[in-house]
Amino acid sequence: MKYLKAVLVGLTQGLTEFLPVSSSGHLALLARLGVCPTSVFYNLALHLATLAALLIVMRREVKELLLHPVKGEIKYVLLASLPTVAIALLVKWLFPELLAGRLLGFGFLLTATALFACERFAKPSEKPLDAKISFLTGLAQGVAVLPGVSRSGLTIATARLWGVDAERAAKFSFLLSVPVILGGFLLEGAETGFSAAGADGLEIVAAGIAAFLSGLFAVKFMLRKTKKGLMPFVPYVFVLGIACYFLP
Repeated sequence: MKYLKAVLVGLTQGLTEFLPVSSSGHLALLARLGVCPTSVFYNLALHLATLAALLIVMRREVKELLLHPVKGEIKYVLLASLPTVAIALLVKWLFPELLAGRLLGFGFLLTATALFACERFAKPSEKPLDAKISFLTGLAQGVAVLPGVSRSGLTIATARLWGVDAERAAKFSFLLSVPVILGGFLLEGAETGFSAAGADGLEIVAAGIAAFLSGLFAVKFMLRKTKKGLMPFVPYVFVLGIACYFLP
């Protein structure tokens, strides 16, 4: 049974890390149901699995960033990461209780509102990325440290509302997740000494494979789906938000 739970958690992590529905929110819901990671090392493995999936799907974009750091978009990725890191550390140090899921319902409802606003008010545009849009997108990504708030949902919505076309917004959102996932991995790992104590190797492998495969699907799906609109996700996330106020 624990291996089935591991696969469920891995699938959830891989899918919801990139779909605009909040991975942290879904994992918090699974925790309420008694289906959750058994160790910090387990969490770290899931993050590496989703990062590997992202790097494979977006290998050309990542290679371009590394080969042409001045002319490419790496400067915008780094700029957006600054407010993200500042907000994440501020919440972690001063308001750690917010990370425990106390505002889970609010987080889902905020995601639903952002997605709805994006679909309702974003205009078709070919506006290029610039420093202002990157910084604002980074602020949105920082807010997504709260469980229930979708990182991909808020970043895509913010970029689109400021005139970036759907495909470009999705790719930028996913590129922004690289330092976020890697940074989270290093921070959590440093706090625990990357200890695997209490971790079940087979359980981690099962969850990691599930997260990797579902992550591959989710990234490819979102790169296509964002062009067609994200409105179908709105009722789903909205219902989750309302349900959180009735769950124990």
